[in-house]
Amino acid sequence: MDLPTNVMIYSDFPEVKNMQGNLIAISEHGYYQVQVQIKDKRHTYLLPIARTALVFLDSLLDVNPDFEVER
Repeated sequence: MDLPTNVMIYSDFPEVKNMQGNLIAISEHGYYQVQVQIKDKRHTYLLPIARTALVFLDSLLDVNPDFEVER
């Protein structure tokens, strides 16, 4: 996963519930660093991992089922 990446935020914090943003970093201290656009300004939120779900908006590459990984 490459950061930053576009995400949809699902959280019990009403300020960012169901918002689109950019995941900037995942902290070893238990939070996501996410930037969201509110009106004309960009804001940074530190959201606890335990209370936040992120859906990655960038599509995954389709892999041919016949594709084999050499191990």
